[in-house]
Amino acid sequence: MNKLNEELKKEFEYEIIKSKRKTGCIEIKPDGRVLVRVPNRTSQSQIDDMLAKKHDWIIKHLSEIEKTSVSKEREVQLSEQDIKRLKRKAAQYLPERCRLYSSILGVSYNRISIRCQRTRWGSCSAKGNLNFNILLMLSPLEVIDYVVIHELCHRKQMNHSKAFWGLVESVMPDYKVHRQWLKENGNRLMDMLPDSDKAGETYYTYILRCSDGTFYTGYTNDISRRVKAHNDGVGAKYTRLRLPVVLEYFEEFRTKEEAMRREALIKQLTRKQKEKLIGEGNGKRKKGKLEL
Repeated sequence: MNKLNEELKKEFEYEIIKSKRKTGCIEIKPDGRVLVRVPNRTSQSQIDDMLAKKHDWIIKHLSEIEKTSVSKEREVQLSEQDIKRLKRKAAQYLPERCRLYSSILGVSYNRISIRCQRTRWGSCSAKGNLNFNILLMLSPLEVIDYVVIHELCHRKQMNHSKAFWGLVESVMPDYKVHRQWLKENGNRLMDMLPDSDKAGETYYTYILRCSDGTFYTGYTNDISRRVKAHNDGVGAKYTRLRLPVVLEYFEEFRTKEEAMRREALIKQLTRKQKEKLIGEGNGKRKKGKLEL
């Protein structure tokens, strides 16, 4: 480690990430981590030069992060005007990225929908309709590209198999970094939605009867779409092996956590107990088959 590197380390810690990328960049995470992303053959002296040139910029951003507490960030909520602005921005930006990466992947798509959502960043239907969350516009551009690439890859692989992730990686070698960014920062972005958008959210715990007579339990915020996904072979691996499936029972909840807890309890029931639950269906527990 040379003298310059030692001096920089005294001012701030940084992590070097080498990959197949063609250019280098410096990323500062919301928690203050400094990531130096460079091509595999980049030398330490080249990295030192990058850090020296961006020294003032790094110090400035680290200082701003230090002044802004995490608790204060969580209190920030988007106004109705903010949401409209994000929708306009997304409507201009996302179609351009879809055109670019669909050309690279050699795939087509149909309609693009842009929505304000709290449970997903994007989706791709069996018909090729793409759906994106407006909150993506608050994330780094590389993260937006990752979500676009992810959904377009579903046009070739309607699953999350090894082949699917290999396809994503062929277009974006460092996709795992951007996927992790969403995991680390997604909840903070979702919390910026106004209470009016949080209210009225409905989650479901459901029981499916598979073609071989076995049961599958899951949870979702869009039960019709989820059951359709199972029957289209885009759902869990278990149901893909036992298609078709029929919705036998579902319960409504106000929060995701409640639905998840209920799902865990139902999974512990015996087959006989599940049959009894399906037969009882009362109160918030509803028996029936939805029109999909």
